[in-house]
Order: sequence, then C-alpha cells, then structure tokens
Amino acid sequence: MVVEREGEPRGYATFRRTLDWQVTGPGGTVHVGEVVALDAAAARALWGVLLDLDLMSGTEPFLLPVDDPVTQLLVNPRAAGARTVDNVWVRLVDVPAALAGRRYQTDVDVTLAVTDARLPANDGVWRLQAGAFGDATCEPAQVPPSNADLALDVRELGAAYLGGTSLAALAAAGLVEELTPGTLAAASAAFGWPVAPGCGWVF
Repeated sequence: MVVEREGEPRGYATFRRTLDWQVTGPGGTVHVGEVVALDAAAARALWGVLLDLDLMSGTEPFLLPVDDPVTQLLVNPRAAGARTVDNVWVRLVDVPAALAGRRYQTDVDVTLAVTDARLPANDGVWRLQAGAFGDATCEPAQVPPSNADLALDVRELGAAYLGGTSLAALAAAGLVEELTPGTLAAASAAFGWPVAPGCGWVF
C-alpha cells in the first residue's frame, strides 16, 4: 500500500491478512510488516487503513520503535497491549571513531573515562567536543581517569550511544559515575536524540 500527495509517494506499508470467522463474527488479523512515512499526514493515512480493514478484528505490527506515530493516534493505547522487546544491540569497537561519527542534541564538551575489558584500545579517557547537531571530535585526554567528568564502561556507552537510554538513567542505577559535579545532566542531554532508536527487521 502506498500513499501519495500530488502524485509523489509519501509513505508505504506492507501487510497481509489472515481471515477467520467466529460464532460472534469476523475475527481476522492484519499482520503488518513495514510502515514508512515521510510526514504525519502519510503516517495517519497508512495507519487509518491498517486499523480499519473489513472483517479484521486485530492488527499486529511486526516491530515498531517506541515512539512510532501510531502510539499517539490510538484512542486507548492501553488496549493495544504493547510490549517491549529487544531488537537493537550496540557494541562500540572503536570508541573515538564512534563518538566522533554521530551528532549530539546540544553542545557538549566532556571527558569520559571508559573501561573496556575486551578491547584495550577503547580503555582510557576521551574528550568529546561537539556543537548541537554539528560535527564532533573525540580525542585522547591527557588526564588520569579520576579527573575525568564521567566514568563508565563501554557497555553503558553503547546503551546510550543511539540516544534511547539516557546517561542520567544509567547513573541513577549506579552504572555511570559523575566525577565532575554538573557534567552528567549536560552530557545526558547531548547524547539524547529526537527519534527513538529502532530496528524493523530481524537478522
């Protein structure tokens, strides 16, 4: 299914239907594969069709990010019975390249004392500098780990890398240590991202 505006594609959805009929009436299911939209109007049009197909009593998306537009379009989100599953895993194998290769939500200038038991090249103190949504640099910092702003393991850095898990939440669980007072909130805001991470396929 494709939605268009003035002849130009604005989104598409893939789905299949399983027909079923109970004593109480139709009980078919719409199995949704992908829903991709370039704007809110396209998302609304796609989900409007998928949730209102004749003779269907349920719609089962395959995998959706936690902030998918349909979560805000539902009149009663609790009735959807949404559940969270693991489908995104991140393991940073080159910390400076990875941190320099992404964008940040706010200006950031922070030193990170990173520990990595498997890849010694990641182990050390790194200075991350970036402007909001601009280019970033990440270089070795010539300071001992005790003088860094934040201390964390590469596992927690991977968890925060895509912006779906905040450094502040990890710190509240005791997994990130704020060594320089006041730096955690700023770094946590910078690592955030407007769109939640998600993966629409299984490998």
